[in-house]
Amino acid sequence: MGTEHWRRRAVRLGLLCLLPGFGGLLPACASAPRVAPPGATPTRPGVPTPGAVLRVALQDEEGRSRVESVLLEDYVAGCVAAELGTAATVTPAHARMYRVQAILCRTFASANLGRHAAGGYDLCATSHCQLYRPPPPGAAPTRSILEAVDATRGVVIVYDGRPIQAVYHAHCGGRTSAAESVWGGRSEPYLASVVDSFCRTDSRWRLTIDGGRLRDLLNRGPRTGVGRRLDGVEVTARDEAERALTVTLSGTRSQKVRGEEFRAAVVQGLGAQSIRSTRFWIRRDGKSFVIEGSGSGHGVGLCQAGAMARAEAGDSPEAIVRHYYPGTSLALR
Repeated sequence: MGTEHWRRRAVRLGLLCLLPGFGGLLPACASAPRVAPPGATPTRPGVPTPGAVLRVALQDEEGRSRVESVLLEDYVAGCVAAELGTAATVTPAHARMYRVQAILCRTFASANLGRHAAGGYDLCATSHCQLYRPPPPGAAPTRSILEAVDATRGVVIVYDGRPIQAVYHAHCGGRTSAAESVWGGRSEPYLASVVDSFCRTDSRWRLTIDGGRLRDLLNRGPRTGVGRRLDGVEVTARDEAERALTVTLSGTRSQKVRGEEFRAAVVQGLGAQSIRSTRFWIRRDGKSFVIEGSGSGHGVGLCQAGAMARAEAGDSPEAIVRHYYPGTSLALR
């Protein structure tokens, strides 16, 4: 089982990353001239061009859905704005991080066009695909974002000549995980576990949940259901990044589930900020369970917090991308 197997199973939860220095809004402005990154080469035929039109499903505040047709590069700008926000003061490091994020968003879109074809559109605007935020009526993305999109126009990350599954997350806690560890199956070589010595910011979190409430959340799905009684929850296997690989649930029925499955069961009921990653430890405290962990997101691919720290250290967008996706290169379509 390869990329398609684990891609269908992945639910990108909690990816919004409020990186240091990002926040607030800058006045909208025109785009700067395009400067192609060095070393970019053409990709194989069949990859969407910068002028391609994507069908993106959006929801308003009342939960009503609509599908908009969006030019690929405009979509990329909206993704960068949604993922990173806008820095109050744009430093060279912020500019580099915007370029990194633009390359990621464009690559992910290129590799996943038609993901929601059964629903009549290409991509959704939630963390299931990528966060996307169109500009308000009559406005445009800020100048810094437009410059990053224009400077990387048409550039994608490729492996064996094709756009990769450029998954990313907010905070790895010091080491990313291989895709197969988090989602199962067999992943691509570029989604291996890598050490991230730049991801140093504190990302610890804690959740205390009543045992009955946790039992009810687990019982919503057959894979995690324990029946009328929940006696214990124990992490019984971890990967090299200390993320929970296997969680053993004891109750009326006993279950062994993947750490991401346990996390998803809780997150679906309590939200993405409840269990922010599978890098967690759990213990019983009376009638409650205490879950403590660090990091945010699934932990596969690029770590946004580490990437920002690398940008602040002067690393180029190309170097940042290649660190998190070993064996890949940048290509200009």
